[in-house]
Amino acid sequence: MKSNLTTAIIATNNDGIIYQFNEGAEALLGYSAFEMIGFKKVIFFLIEEELNQFKKDIVLQYKSESSDIDPYQLLAINDGYDSREWTIIKKDGTSFIADSILTPIKNESGKSIGFLRVIRDITEQKEIESELLRKNQVLNAAEKITMMGNWQLDVITNEVIWSVNLSNIFGIDPEENLVYDTYFSYVHPDDKELVTISIEKSKTDKKFYDLLHRIKLKNGKIKTIQLLGEVILDKDGNLIEMMGTCQDVTEQRMAEIKFKGLLESAPDAMVIVNEKGKIQLINKQAEKLFGYVSEELINKPVELLIPERYNHKHVTHRKIFFNIPKTRKMGEGKELYGVNKLGKEIPIQISLSPLKTEEGLLVSAAIRDITNQKKAEKKILEANESLEVLARKLTLQNTQLADFAHITSHNLRAPVSNLNSLLDFYNLAETEDEKVILFEKFEIVINHLTETLNTLIEALKTKNEDSGNLEIISFDDILNKTKEILTGQIIKTQAKITSDFSKKENISYNKVYLESIFLNLLSNGLKYKSEDRIPEIFIYSEFENGELQLKFKDNGLGIDLKRHGHKLFGLNKVFHRHPDAKGVGLFMTKVQIEAMGGKITVESEVNVGSTFNINFNK
Repeated sequence: MKSNLTTAIIATNNDGIIYQFNEGAEALLGYSAFEMIGFKKVIFFLIEEELNQFKKDIVLQYKSESSDIDPYQLLAINDGYDSREWTIIKKDGTSFIADSILTPIKNESGKSIGFLRVIRDITEQKEIESELLRKNQVLNAAEKITMMGNWQLDVITNEVIWSVNLSNIFGIDPEENLVYDTYFSYVHPDDKELVTISIEKSKTDKKFYDLLHRIKLKNGKIKTIQLLGEVILDKDGNLIEMMGTCQDVTEQRMAEIKFKGLLESAPDAMVIVNEKGKIQLINKQAEKLFGYVSEELINKPVELLIPERYNHKHVTHRKIFFNIPKTRKMGEGKELYGVNKLGKEIPIQISLSPLKTEEGLLVSAAIRDITNQKKAEKKILEANESLEVLARKLTLQNTQLADFAHITSHNLRAPVSNLNSLLDFYNLAETEDEKVILFEKFEIVINHLTETLNTLIEALKTKNEDSGNLEIISFDDILNKTKEILTGQIIKTQAKITSDFSKKENISYNKVYLESIFLNLLSNGLKYKSEDRIPEIFIYSEFENGELQLKFKDNGLGIDLKRHGHKLFGLNKVFHRHPDAKGVGLFMTKVQIEAMGGKITVESEVNVGSTFNINFNK
């Protein structure tokens, strides 16, 4: 008899002497059938301690009053079977863990004439179970993440910015102004020294050291938190900020990690089929898996155990197998399903092996239920997706905070500079009427400055509002407001600013971003004007290939794109010697446009001028 080389089939008589030893047994144990048949007993390659435990288990299972009775005879008398893991000793002295199924062999009159033992090496399965257990630990840890927040610490001012979730962890009002001492006041008294040393070391080494410590809330409740973070350095390498996440890990720390085995070590279901596809034999495990008793399946087509949608393919595959019979896994790399008596589909793995018998060629199918494995894989994928979503969310929040910090520092510089220009005109004014007119312009610029400050503050308070807060905005309104903000510079340079928004008058956009874009590009056109001519700036909308474009065209100094084009929109990159050049405006403009799904490009010629093209649809 031939069989799957990963499955040993061994038959013995009632005295335990082996009379059948298949190729699988030869491959697994390293002995030849010639060495074993008629000479050796199965106990030859089993461990004595496990044999003793087997005897105790069988005696206990069948409640035998005699401890000296042969456990094999107990199995035969009770028409039972035994399934367990055994340590199998190979010929070379090495061992492996195996699933073993032991069943009595009876003759036609029902008398026990021996025993059949099916042994399968489960070393690979054990390795898979170990790996699945490890992944399940990751999954379990991910599922226990119930609270997480982010924080920023200005090490210069000791001011702290916390997310709402982090405030909830500490039981603090999200609107409360926070400093480092606020956080430190919640640190558990026994952990204050640890925290102090860790934070100071992070500042000294300019490297954040992850920290796990306890906090004590105002209501007396103790929590354990984990801080993960990074340090931010300025251009000179000085530490200016720390930022990161804080996770409430109280439950994880207190709860005992309990994991259940994803796959119980259980014997496989065995189904023997002839060349016509008729079932010849099934074991108890097959009855349990499919819900049939043996009599209901014998001489029935094996397609009875296969979902109907696969039947026509299975008939073809079965014929191919019998034409080229060899041991192999069925449908490797594909999802396979069986169907039980109730019509329920069961995910399975199948190993096929040919069996040569006096009645002809048969196929032995070892079938394993992998329902638990599939569920585990799904949970792991869901956990991974959750972690990826969380990582993207935290990255977006950090980017948004940095974005608004740049907007604040850069966009306030222009109106302040404008105030200085108006002040110069005011000091040079010769009449009271001129001073009154200039003072009115002071009021307009100051109002715009106040509005800008309030808008930025509100934007910082609004979660996820940076690129998502859309409204219908008129290009003319934004331009007029920008011109009012830049009144001093426009008068000083005698600039001519024209526009044509007839092709598209408004847009659904983030107002803070659009105001910032207009202010940056228009102020650049004034700042980098040519000394040889009055600055002219033309702003207009148009459609190219069905996509909305907004263009800012000036006759200023222009940019050498061959020399500077690759770094044009880089942070802190300047291309003209101008006292107010900071290299932030174009960088922030590009960031804001791309955050809204658009794209900005430039066409420029030195001493002729530049045209900035904004495509809102890219």
